[in-house]
Amino acid sequence: MSFLRSVISMRVCLLTGMLALSATLTGLLAEKPNDKPVTPELPVLAVKPILDHGPTPLPAALKFAQLDAEKAIKQSAAQFAVVKEVSQKFKVANIEIESDQKKIQETKSKIKTDTGTLKKTQQALKQLKAAKAKQKNLKVKSGIVLEAARPQPDVDVLSQQIVKSEELIKEIEQSLKAKRTQLEAIKKQVSSEKKQLGLFKTKESQFTEFVNLYQEKPPVADPKLLREVASYQHSRPLYSCKIDGSGNYLLAGAQGSNFNRWDIVSAANTQLAGHQSWVRRFDLHGSSSLMITGAYEGKIAWWDLTSAQPKPKHLIAAHKGYVRGVSVSPDGKLVATAGNDRLIKIWSVQTAKLIQTLEGHEHQIYNVKFHPCGRYLLSGDLRGNLKQWDTKTWTAKRKFDGSAIYKYDPTFHGHIGGVRGMDISRDGKYFAISGIGQVSNAFAGIGVPTVILFDWETGKQLAIMTPSDNFKGTCWGVRFHPENDFIAAAGGNSSGMIWFWKLGEQKPYFSQKVKSVPYDLDFHPDGLRMCIACYDKTARLYSMAPKAPFELAKEKAKKKK
Repeated sequence: MSFLRSVISMRVCLLTGMLALSATLTGLLAEKPNDKPVTPELPVLAVKPILDHGPTPLPAALKFAQLDAEKAIKQSAAQFAVVKEVSQKFKVANIEIESDQKKIQETKSKIKTDTGTLKKTQQALKQLKAAKAKQKNLKVKSGIVLEAARPQPDVDVLSQQIVKSEELIKEIEQSLKAKRTQLEAIKKQVSSEKKQLGLFKTKESQFTEFVNLYQEKPPVADPKLLREVASYQHSRPLYSCKIDGSGNYLLAGAQGSNFNRWDIVSAANTQLAGHQSWVRRFDLHGSSSLMITGAYEGKIAWWDLTSAQPKPKHLIAAHKGYVRGVSVSPDGKLVATAGNDRLIKIWSVQTAKLIQTLEGHEHQIYNVKFHPCGRYLLSGDLRGNLKQWDTKTWTAKRKFDGSAIYKYDPTFHGHIGGVRGMDISRDGKYFAISGIGQVSNAFAGIGVPTVILFDWETGKQLAIMTPSDNFKGTCWGVRFHPENDFIAAAGGNSSGMIWFWKLGEQKPYFSQKVKSVPYDLDFHPDGLRMCIACYDKTARLYSMAPKAPFELAKEKAKKKK
């Protein structure tokens, strides 16, 4: 009887499954090919719905490694010229000091000679005076005329010469003191510039090693090899970051009005002044020099990154309240901005004129992003509501449910969450949003960092992705790897983390602790490096590339210790 029940139970399960599959297929066949499916009320989750094709070789990485090496070589050459110039200054200053010291010695010797002459002259004059008196007596007594005494140097002239020489020594010694101070400063500068040259030479050697490594075999990005390779310091906490399409600059917004542009190779920082408040969002157009920033003051600004000291080409009052979202269209003709006024505004990149205002969100809009095809715009707000806009008609076509990263806490009467991070895969097949989910305490911000992965075509949720451990905080930023090999996200609360998920998997396959909470992240166009903007006033550059010989040698030396 027990066996019979088991067989019946198995047949019922199989029949139920077949009916469910039949209903699904019927629904799919009934759909019109051009109709956009509506997001279901309950998210449909799929575990591992995407084929893992393995890591993708990155042949373009060689080009960026060569560019970095060329920059390092040029910077070394320029620094060598600086060292040479400063060393020449040191040599000239040292010669001047030696000349002054010699002049002092000569003047002292002259004073000594003149003083000796003065004493002899004074003695001779004394003797002459006595002789004259004696001569006078002899002349009176005998009537004999004596030989006249030799002429003696002028005592007054000698005394004046000695005084002038002593004054000259004081003057030279005073000048010498200033020159020695200057020489010490130049000496320190020479040491500093030589140290900088040494760093550039080291970088030149390291970048050359990567060039040689990538020439042997196109590299792949492996998050398990993640290590910090550079850091860039600021005076305020950092909240946004990107690497430009040329791979030259790490760009970051911070608390305060100045925006930062670091040269990735030299670490030289240029601060861009124009805004009067924090820059939380900004966007770039491909490999061009265009950058558009949005600040909490409600203004947006246009910048040319190739300028030595960029100034805003346009600075426009765009929104009432914070500008929270900025996205440049794939063709570089439009820029979409969004903010606390619940509006999306579309601007002409060329003229900076307002083209369209989109209304529909009932809450603050946290993010906007153009789809790679350029036909659509995606927006997300405080409550996790997502809208897809048609860029031809500027109407909302679809809605998506991201409410898993939002909660209203009735205890504190507070809203927490929203679309803090947003990205669309380069091929346009998927998009992801990030924030905080499973909130247990809105006041303290206690919840689980969460990423939601969507399929663009169907609009369905493919996975809700969270850390493997009991980590609490907010996931502030999310990015698809350029080759869709994985998804990276960064965030935290009291401490920081970077997570890596394979597309569609719910738990990360690798995570890395960070020294401070990262509020944004971005991939380098080489697909091997990534940056994060941290609360501890530091922008960090990481590498997922195969390790170069110099890195392996360091590790070996460290193990020996």
